[in-house]
Amino acid sequence: MAAQGDITNNFTFVGGLNTEGGYFVIPENSWKEGVNVVPSTDGSVIRRNGIDYEELFQLYEAEISVDQKNLWAFTVGTWSTINGVGDLNFFVVQTGTIVHFYEAGSGTVSATKKSFTLNLGSYVASGNTEVAGSGVISVASTYGKLIITSANTDPVLVTYDSDTDTISHTAITLKIRDFEGFPSPVPADTEYTQAQWEGISFYTQALYNLRNQGWPDARIDSYKSANSSKLPANTKQWYFGKNADDDFDANVLNKIDFGNSPSPKGRYILEAFNQNRDGIITATPARPRVCAFFAGRAWYAGLTSDKQLGTVYFSQVLDDISKVGNCHQLNDPTSEQLSDLIDSDGGVIQIPEAGEITSLQPLGRGIAVFATNGIWFISGIDSGFTAASYAVDRVNTIGCNAPKTIVSVEDSIVYWSNTGIYLLTAQGGIDVSTENVSNQSIKTYYNAIPTLNKQYAEGSYNGTDNLIYWTFNITDIEDTDSRYAKNAVLAFDTRLKSWYWFKFDNTTGVIPLSIETSKETSRAAIEYNVIAGVDSVISGTDTVVADIAQRSGSAQQFKFLVLHPEDDDTYSVTFADMLNERDTSTKFADWYSFDDVGVEETSYVVTGYELGGVGPARAKTAQYLTVFMHRTETEFDDEAVALNPSGCLLETRWDFTDSTFANKWSTPVQVYRQVRPFLAMPSTTFDDGYPLVISKNKIRGRGKAVQFKFSSEEGKDMQIVGWSATYVGNTNV
Repeated sequence: MAAQGDITNNFTFVGGLNTEGGYFVIPENSWKEGVNVVPSTDGSVIRRNGIDYEELFQLYEAEISVDQKNLWAFTVGTWSTINGVGDLNFFVVQTGTIVHFYEAGSGTVSATKKSFTLNLGSYVASGNTEVAGSGVISVASTYGKLIITSANTDPVLVTYDSDTDTISHTAITLKIRDFEGFPSPVPADTEYTQAQWEGISFYTQALYNLRNQGWPDARIDSYKSANSSKLPANTKQWYFGKNADDDFDANVLNKIDFGNSPSPKGRYILEAFNQNRDGIITATPARPRVCAFFAGRAWYAGLTSDKQLGTVYFSQVLDDISKVGNCHQLNDPTSEQLSDLIDSDGGVIQIPEAGEITSLQPLGRGIAVFATNGIWFISGIDSGFTAASYAVDRVNTIGCNAPKTIVSVEDSIVYWSNTGIYLLTAQGGIDVSTENVSNQSIKTYYNAIPTLNKQYAEGSYNGTDNLIYWTFNITDIEDTDSRYAKNAVLAFDTRLKSWYWFKFDNTTGVIPLSIETSKETSRAAIEYNVIAGVDSVISGTDTVVADIAQRSGSAQQFKFLVLHPEDDDTYSVTFADMLNERDTSTKFADWYSFDDVGVEETSYVVTGYELGGVGPARAKTAQYLTVFMHRTETEFDDEAVALNPSGCLLETRWDFTDSTFANKWSTPVQVYRQVRPFLAMPSTTFDDGYPLVISKNKIRGRGKAVQFKFSSEEGKDMQIVGWSATYVGNTNV
């Protein structure tokens, strides 16, 4: 039987993880299965660093009990450009009822905790019976101030005083015009006497409706006197009844046919969630769970009460921060003179079709409204958004139950739905479209994540590295004791358009909860000796401390909020990251700083099915696999032992088999082998002249197709540049 030789080369892995390739359709530049590896722009695939506490980390003894850990909400947001200072930013950290503040610059965030906190328990909404701190907060930076909302607390406005390094905070009361009044039991053009209204227990309400339509009491009394004690109909506006002397005359008013259309309402301004109409109070314990800042205004939404499910509130333009709760027009709509809307007004937008609103996100020239049953887009008609001119358009029916997965990526938004990960873009700022960006590559992987776990996932974008990290729990949440516990990261490289994922070991008891991206700069107190002092400063003796922006030169960094278990069954709080600066002997261990041991997760990739150039119907033999890897050793320690060594174990899998039961999987062999031993003096540089470690490996076995699995070794690096395989296959089936 004739044989045919073939060579296949694989020298780039920029495609990342791709679970959607079939047996015979092999995605290019990707791997079929794998975890804890990262595709690089140079085409290589490398082992991830361990997740660990920050360098020089500090623990905050929050004394969070086990019950609180399981009940409370945990998240991190960012308060940016505080007081208008571009490089002054805080992380806003929620641990249940308490909101903490840390400087958000790159470096050791946990060492920058502020002494002030905010207790959400002080702002629990009246009548709300939910446990304070059990709902996750939403934050929005507003002209240097901060707005905080949650489902069971009043919105809060926070202000920072840099001179005293303190904050002040106060509840925001949302106010609206009363465009509803009391629903009348009779048609709007009906006129009843006081006795008739009292007979149906509606006289107080009828008076209120008239006053809310602009009727002064004196005009009502005058009308009753001229019309057999009847109150004017709700169709009539009193100022149309002026006579030649500009005085009100009921007879003049009655000459006008108002039809059966209700007259304008809105004379009264009410608290949105505690509406007091002449002592008749309509209250709801629900509060906006989400907030945003767009078009110079504060925005609020996400109430869970049936009547307000699809309601969006927006404030007047905040030329004065006192307007932050004014969600109403300035002019009285019942006024005889000035009743028109103006562009800077606040207001209320109803989206009747929307389910529960889970997030508000500025996008282009509008704001995207994410609900459980779809996405809507609010934008200006001719230019930017104004209260007098806007449009509301439905973008799609793919809703979002996971508000913390929504990530703004430059001029677009990426979010998780139950069915996939979607990209939201606005062409020209207003033409909004969506695209499922996970279906072609990781649909199988994504669908395997439990739906409830997706709801508590969180994401963040690192603009320096053009990466999105979503942290989530791959273990069924119903089997864990905290909704917010995380043990995995799904990553998307926006440059390479590639996916990959990490798994963390949580057996130490350390619990990652949330993720946020630091800023490139922070502010630091820097001391200068005074050379020429004046007045109260003594030259050469006193020191001036200046709070200035200090650029560290470091890039943005992903930071993980974590709980640290204490011996007394409570938890402290700190931050973790996945940086390169750690000791090479421990850089791949998760949570090494916790116990000086840590736990390593294996890194590996499994390729697609190699067919050897002769197709799947012909048997073939792989003769040799030449593997190319980056040399990772950089120097020798004081005992002449090479630091940062690599290791890579190769396993072959023949004939499309998916377990060892078929006896077609090989024993792993080491493929990271130096060409020749390199000896040097202690504490010197490792430089053998070979930046690539190349090994030629005999491949055992035979079959219709072969897969290669490359796995890491404990305590060692792994950076695969590529491989080249030679095959000999039959020419006949």
